[in-house]
Amino acid sequence: MAATLETPPPSTCTSSASLKRKRAGSDTQPLTPPLTATDVEGTRLLSRAVNVLSTAATALSQVTILYQSDPIAQDGLLQAVEVIQKSNEAGGKLIICGVGKSGLVGRKMVATMKSLGIASSFMHAAEALHGDLGDIRRNDTVMFISYSGKTAELMALLDHIPSYTPILAITSHTKRSDCPLLEGRPNAVLLPAPIHELEEISFGVCAPTTSTTVTIAVGDMLALTVAEALYEEETKAVFRKNHPGGAIGAKSRRIEVEKPDIDVKECEGLVTPPAL
Repeated sequence: MAATLETPPPSTCTSSASLKRKRAGSDTQPLTPPLTATDVEGTRLLSRAVNVLSTAATALSQVTILYQSDPIAQDGLLQAVEVIQKSNEAGGKLIICGVGKSGLVGRKMVATMKSLGIASSFMHAAEALHGDLGDIRRNDTVMFISYSGKTAELMALLDHIPSYTPILAITSHTKRSDCPLLEGRPNAVLLPAPIHELEEISFGVCAPTTSTTVTIAVGDMLALTVAEALYEEETKAVFRKNHPGGAIGAKSRRIEVEKPDIDVKECEGLVTPPAL
């Protein structure tokens, strides 16, 4: 009887080595090629990105022109500088108040102010109504940050801030009479921070972007101007004393070490070495 050869049934399992090769191959192959500046999608995204920077640059240019030429903006800046200077010299501080993105901008402003030797602190508007109003002292000044100038949390604070406390506000308004936060406060000071075009028009979404960029710039302008009023030519030394850490502090220490200890006299372009 002839022996019959039985063919084993086909295996349902592929060898582990083969699976590993297949998996490795599929994992390492990108689903789509990487974006480049020359393909359609890459070009579209780059155009979007550059538009964001261009819009911010235009907004900063416009607010610069405003403070160069508009008497209301100029008077507001000078009044704000004077108020903060007097507050600091009297032992008071600047309290910056905001919520949301404006609150985060306010925290950045406080950090800059402190590094420049300007007494300041941040107060969250919601927390203020739950006890943080106690941070306000006799010689303090309060500065609100609100693009709309009518943020509900800030409006709710107005009746609880002493009438003798100076109030400043950075908003999108260019006239003090148009700003709801300053109503009923004849001595309140407006620092305009408008933008030339609403973010929803620029980018299709009303996320705070251009407006916060301009607000930060106005805050930096205010901080450096107040420091100039308080310390004049000593501003650099004050900052160096208050910022000994990080790369900035290391650079300051290096400059001090490298600074020559001898004095030289200059006369008609010639340098005379010190007498021995």
